Amino acid sequence: MPYFDAYLIPVRPSQLPAYRDFSKKVGAVYREHGATRTTDIILDDSDQPAASFHAEEAREGLGDETRTFLDAAAGTAGETVILSWTQWPDKDARDRGLAAALSDPRVQPDPEDGVIFEGRRLVAGAFKHLGDW
Repeated sequence: MPYFDAYLIPVRPSQLPAYRDFSKKVGAVYREHGATRTTDIILDDSDQPAASFHAEEAREGLGDETRTFLDAAAGTAGETVILSWTQWPDKDARDRGLAAALSDPRVQPDPEDGVIFEGRRLVAGAFKHLGDW
């Protein structure tokens, strides 16, 4: 059963080219170590307010209490958010592959690139597959 690692990453727009280059490099290494897919998506800044994703009746009483992806990532003004995930064939393949990938020197940030994003604000988790509907 597929297994996923997901990341929510706040990034300054000026760092997007560096992030894209780094993520492509890391994705290739992850695939060498067994990942079946790596994907990055970026928040659409023209998107609707978070409350608009709730059914009309569920919106009643929400006010401004809904959280956004930028909130969840502790993003600041002028930042955007990348939602990134890596798909693995199963949890065992992920455990082996991720350990191998993270020990690979090619996934280490290049100091010459500077700070692409603040690792302390990266939100990460591992997920079991629930279904494709």
